[in-house]
Amino acid sequence: MPLVFSPLSEDILSSPPKRLYPGHAFVMRQIGNPPPVDLRMAEIVQEVFAARNVPTKDADASTGGGDFLERILGLIRATGFTVAIFSHKTRANAMANITLELGFAAMCGKPLIIVKSKEARAPSDFTRTDWVVYDEGNEDRFRAKLNQALDTIEEAGAFQDFLLETAMEAKSIDCAVALERANKAFLLTSDGGLIDKAERIAERLEGVGEDNSIADLERLRSEVSMFVRQGRAALAEAGAGAG
Repeated sequence: MPLVFSPLSEDILSSPPKRLYPGHAFVMRQIGNPPPVDLRMAEIVQEVFAARNVPTKDADASTGGGDFLERILGLIRATGFTVAIFSHKTRANAMANITLELGFAAMCGKPLIIVKSKEARAPSDFTRTDWVVYDEGNEDRFRAKLNQALDTIEEAGAFQDFLLETAMEAKSIDCAVALERANKAFLLTSDGGLIDKAERIAERLEGVGEDNSIADLERLRSEVSMFVRQGRAALAEAGAGAG
């Protein structure tokens, strides 16, 4: 994964997320006492995503003794894409949190689906972003647009896999870029074959720089190894849950 810096300490977050959630979306919304329009949008999002076998995570999935923001950042890094849900009724401090989390997601290169009520105003930095607009009188269109957005996410996963294959066919492979393609494609698609490709990246790294002490090379080896381990663990857990 690319280097990510803590939003609090500005130190490099050298460790990967504690676990991976391939095929999942991270949902950003008002958690405490959301207004009815926010609840309805979230309900429909959950229904459409469930029909497409796309599980979700949100801030309620994050507990523990560490800092809340860094736990949220960990969930964003560990999932395939992010969904922001807000309306003209969303509480101001909740909207601030959603905007901050959108910034984290954009920084991590995550695809974004932004869902808003017809009356809601877009944050200025996202005015050129595509929206899925909820109109209370036209829920069928809203569902259709959500499905179109998920089609785009599927296309993004397939494209990352294509870019990975292209990177791995290069005579002089950039292993860091290839690993990032594998990570993005796996988190978007849950395709176990991408873990096999990551192991091929590890094979390309074998023997490189053995006579030198190169810190970033050792970090890359460690990242590939951790990704393979976490990816296989995530697939095993998903398989156990399906059984």
